[in-house]
Amino acid sequence: MTVQEALRNVRYVVDSEGERTDAIIPLAAWQTLVASWRQSLQRLEDQEDRAILLQWLEKRAAGGVEMIPLEELEQDLAADGLL
Repeated sequence: MTVQEALRNVRYVVDSEGERTDAIIPLAAWQTLVASWRQSLQRLEDQEDRAILLQWLEKRAAGGVEMIPLEELEQDLAADGLL
């Protein structure tokens, strides 16, 4: 089911003035919407991760990043209880 199909299955509750107050969404439609939102969030996170990496690579190319040996990193992580 696509998001568009899911939205076609939504039913609305209206008040005495005919204004929509609530929505009733079938479970299958809800699951489709949630899956779509999760995919969108994942894409946004991936874009943010790429932007951070590109920014770091630019700093590194410009000599603005301090590098440490892997062994030192492992020791620091172990000391912090992260490894």
